[in-house]
Amino acid sequence: MSGATSDSSATVTTLLVCPDPLISQAIQGVLTMSPTASLAEQIADYPSASALIEKANSLGVAAVMIDVATDRATSGSLLRAVADSGAPVSVVALHRSNDPEVILQCLRGGAAEFLSVPFPAADFEQAMQRIAKRSASQARPQLQAQRRGRLIAVAPVKGGAGATTLAAALAYQVRAQTKKQVLLADLNLAGGVLSFLLRLRTPYTTIDALRHSSQLDEALWKSLVVAHDGLDVLGAPERPEPPLIEPYPVQETLDFARTIYDFVIVDLGGVVDGVGMTSVSTADEVNLVCSTDMPSMFLMRRTIPLLEEMGVKRDDMNVLVNRFDRRAELSTEDMEKIFRASVQATFPEDSAAVLRAHREGGPVAEGSELGKAIKRYVSDKLGSQPTATGGAFGTLKQLWGGT
Repeated sequence: MSGATSDSSATVTTLLVCPDPLISQAIQGVLTMSPTASLAEQIADYPSASALIEKANSLGVAAVMIDVATDRATSGSLLRAVADSGAPVSVVALHRSNDPEVILQCLRGGAAEFLSVPFPAADFEQAMQRIAKRSASQARPQLQAQRRGRLIAVAPVKGGAGATTLAAALAYQVRAQTKKQVLLADLNLAGGVLSFLLRLRTPYTTIDALRHSSQLDEALWKSLVVAHDGLDVLGAPERPEPPLIEPYPVQETLDFARTIYDFVIVDLGGVVDGVGMTSVSTADEVNLVCSTDMPSMFLMRRTIPLLEEMGVKRDDMNVLVNRFDRRAELSTEDMEKIFRASVQATFPEDSAAVLRAHREGGPVAEGSELGKAIKRYVSDKLGSQPTATGGAFGTLKQLWGGT
């Protein structure tokens, strides 16, 4: 699809921290030829975090480039310190290769971009354009403050837990109970089935939104989403897409969506890929879904501390147990001991309601056992009780309070 080109023409000034001579030579060569970036200063050794932040602020740079190959521990500490400092700069991690483990470490630490030798000019320019746009948006906080909808992530800890069914039902219930603007987005690029389950034909998908993240406006956005029973749906691509490591298109797309909608509910394929990590790290609330089989519960126990390492607060995580049988030997108290965390809600096994919803291309029926449980969960989150006619609600509590 076509879209407007980026309107960013500002030069990105950079500060380079690079003990590695190979990386230094390669990045300086790219910077010399770049029409969008310039080098303000280079530091050949790793400075202290405070000295680096002070230097970046005094130079007024838009980006700090850090060699993360020479000393991973020291560079990682610097990266996190700059990212957490609140300074209006983007951190760019530089390495000799596209090592997936290093990439994920840097993204978790707060890097906005990751580049590797030989620093292809096209990749470098795209990164600089994203940084320029990010800097421009940071300089206009009044525009960002106009509206910021609540971002709610729904992610399975193991495939087949029914997270997509719950995500769709939650979105429809939020819409029904609040009458506010709701987006349901399928961010499972490798295996999203939301459009299939809802019987929707979507000419454009999430991948189109990500590819045009720097050019999004309301007119372009309306061509990407499909209206369905009162809410907008952004579907996943029909063909699986390769893993997306780069975080910024996801962040930028979600930030834009929050300026349009009161609630943005994203259905994730998991939390350990680039899309999942970026989504949960920026979400107001993360709903982790598991079923009652032992592998699923084991992965729930392992996922919770992983999210904490990524900076997600325990209070922002909801543990949801799907297909729960109250007659089973394992109680919620037993599961909480396994998870080492509280269970926010349980949803009953209701295969008949799920199959009917899939046949009809909609959410599970409100009158079914599963539908009642989902409606009650949303009602509790909103802090109100539904009226007999399902009318509008009163003031929302802060937990799910859209702005």
